[in-house]
Amino acid sequence: MHLENVVAVNHSVDNMGKSDYYIHNCSFTLLEGKNCLEHMNRLVTSNINNLKDLESKNTLMCNANGRIIDTLEIISIGEQLLLIGNSEMANDTRDIIVSGIHWNEEVKVMNGDNILTKLSLIGSKSEIDEFLSAEKLQSKENQWLVFDDFYLKRTNHGKDSKIDLIMKNDQIENFIEEKIGLNNKKLSTNEWDGVRILYQILSYNEYKHDLLPSEIGLDHLVDLKKGCYPGQEIHARMESRGKLKKKIMKFNSDSDILSGKFLTDNKKKINITTSIGKSGFFLINNIGEEKLIIDNVTLEINELKSIKIS
Repeated sequence: MHLENVVAVNHSVDNMGKSDYYIHNCSFTLLEGKNCLEHMNRLVTSNINNLKDLESKNTLMCNANGRIIDTLEIISIGEQLLLIGNSEMANDTRDIIVSGIHWNEEVKVMNGDNILTKLSLIGSKSEIDEFLSAEKLQSKENQWLVFDDFYLKRTNHGKDSKIDLIMKNDQIENFIEEKIGLNNKKLSTNEWDGVRILYQILSYNEYKHDLLPSEIGLDHLVDLKKGCYPGQEIHARMESRGKLKKKIMKFNSDSDILSGKFLTDNKKKINITTSIGKSGFFLINNIGEEKLIIDNVTLEINELKSIKIS
């Protein structure tokens, strides 16, 4: 990852106020070469041809049957592309990228899993503002900036904000000690699941169930007009039919319930993909009910209106 290829923004970072943070378990793949953008555009569901420097785009990698293999955030960095994906699919994703390179293309694929880390800070907008000493961070959606020796992107979620940071592994310890401070809480995976449920952010818990993008509310990451990519014909067919076999929903329950597959009292099969006890995500065939009952536990059902992958 060539930091020297990017001009740093003139900001500095001080010890921040009280906010929670989470260290992600994700994969990093770096592509370089004059054909890397063209090559990746053939493999994903979104059109990334017009990515500008330090812009990113969320997209999907699907198989020939249109099912999701991996979710990716692709960042343009100088003449390179940085791909952030799911660690569980890292090797499969890199194998697909490498196998699709034409003999006359200049594309180099590098594994950055043991070099880079993604860390997220979560707090109120005022708390996150304290993270920046010079002036409040203002950037458009999907725009990364360079602060000191790491990359940073801010996303607002109602009254809260989330800052994603990408840095080298050997920077994490000093960053937490010097920039975040000891008053801030490191979130467990279960606590991060609670943040995901609140912000409607899906994870590999949801992606791993052999799903079409439309079944999991990610059809906004599919561009049927961009040209051919694996799964395009299936996606076009599903759009024309307009009917889904499955749907991702959010639940709130009156008692704790674990993730897993269940049969409701009215014989509907559901798959709870993420649960933090009384709240979570689940997959189900299209339904009209507002409530479901599983072994005397009542689940109130809520639509997901703004589904994200990061």
